[in-house]
Amino acid sequence: MVLTMIGLELSPAYLAGPAARDPLAAFFAQGKGAHVALGPGPQNGLNVWTEIGADTAACLRLDGANTATRLSWRETLTCALRKVYPVAAFTLSAGWSQLQSSGSGLSGSYTGNRAVSTSSSTATLGVTVDRDKPYDLWVTYTGRSAGGYVRVDIDGAQELVNAITDPAGLGFKAFSTHSPTDMQRRRSIRVATGLTGSHHVTLSHGGAASPGGTNVMIEALALSADLTDDGILPPLWQPATPYAMGDEVQWQGTFYSARATGVSGTVAPLHLSGIGGDGALDWRADNRPTYPQFQAIDYPSEREYAGRVIIAGSATEIGGQTPGNEALVSRNITLDQQPFVPASTGTGLRVGAQIVMTENTTWQRSGGGDVGECHLIRQITPGEVRHDVQLTATGPDAGLDWLYTGMLPLVHWDGETAAIALQTVATPDGDTVALAGYAGQSPANISFGAATRLGVAGRGVTGDIVYGLWADKTPVADNWIDGMTTFLRPNIDARQASGSLDWIAKAYVAADIPAGSVLRAGDVIGFASRHLLAVTLIQP
Repeated sequence: MVLTMIGLELSPAYLAGPAARDPLAAFFAQGKGAHVALGPGPQNGLNVWTEIGADTAACLRLDGANTATRLSWRETLTCALRKVYPVAAFTLSAGWSQLQSSGSGLSGSYTGNRAVSTSSSTATLGVTVDRDKPYDLWVTYTGRSAGGYVRVDIDGAQELVNAITDPAGLGFKAFSTHSPTDMQRRRSIRVATGLTGSHHVTLSHGGAASPGGTNVMIEALALSADLTDDGILPPLWQPATPYAMGDEVQWQGTFYSARATGVSGTVAPLHLSGIGGDGALDWRADNRPTYPQFQAIDYPSEREYAGRVIIAGSATEIGGQTPGNEALVSRNITLDQQPFVPASTGTGLRVGAQIVMTENTTWQRSGGGDVGECHLIRQITPGEVRHDVQLTATGPDAGLDWLYTGMLPLVHWDGETAAIALQTVATPDGDTVALAGYAGQSPANISFGAATRLGVAGRGVTGDIVYGLWADKTPVADNWIDGMTTFLRPNIDARQASGSLDWIAKAYVAADIPAGSVLRAGDVIGFASRHLLAVTLIQP
């Protein structure tokens, strides 16, 4: 390569050679998303959405069960975004039987809680799909041990069906719905790429498969999507509306499946589990929707901050919904600088580019009396959550036993999806901890010294995950804290990567507090943390 320099002088830094590579650079690169979104969550909580890559998003569940204190970020779910056309959108020929989910949870539910089934060689179904942006097309089906072939046509031909081929000399493009294990719900295959606009999709019985048979069960069609698309979540429940048995809706962050066919009542369902009604129809409640398919990459635990204050020999733990002892003074939530107002139709999400939540609380002793006034600003942009915290002491002299300025709970094995999630933790000096090396153990904390950044990586159901955590003091005048120390608990409950129980771990960034330090009225503590998350989608 030839460099032509015109009127420039090389800097001393250039002459000294290239800067050392940052081992954590990939963990702090912004993702490819463009949107964030906000909707109600169960029990006064909020569901915060942020795009973290092409056709992918994370849902951050903020717990608000204790309305007297601040919101706490308690769970992170990743998913592929799909614009779903469930059974209710199908036009069916003769020969199809309609089915509803008999249970709840991933293994017991069809996409949208409904499916259609046939063994008829003449059975067809049609769906008109539409999206302004380019999209790929998937068919979601139930795998059967006697599963047959499904032929796919788009606009009456197969020219646009470019992601599958003729699997067995059939004379047309098709896919097999055979599965070695019978009734494998929510399987998905991409059948076309690069579509734009409106197209009519026809699925027809493609004959007996070998291995397999002639049974075909279809659950839904789906398109690539982002947070602006309709159909990425079950729709909001509506009053006085016809529903078929199995139809899936949502309300206040809980998802419901109709237990019968009929017209809804006038009072939205509010139960969080089991069966309840709306005055006319009964609904089964679920914590997760049947679409999108979520994977938890962490577990319910505090992230923003937590601390233990010692006053007159008495200890009080402070920090959000878990330890509590923070009295909420005020809260303000904006989306693109406008007050947040929940949506009343569609997916239940308000979509924008930035969410800002400001909460003022009073830290309090468990035995009564104030510790200080805390100001928390939470900013959510595509792929990033930032917390800025400032505490001004107002109470009597106090010691801080510990103060965590940033925390990262994580899941190595997700029992719900029976899959590995996060796998490694990397440090700024290039060292990497493999969580799998601690199976069945609960070792002492692994110290990373004065690091203020960590990188976590893994491959989950959604795709390849990279997650960066940074936490440090902020440049406020006379900041009471100085340096940071970071450590990891790699297997809190000595779990294995198998079974229905999660293997959980947690990383902490802790403020260095010299022994004997006293927090006095007027002292200020300032710190911030950043969480950056990106996913590269795995294409089925």
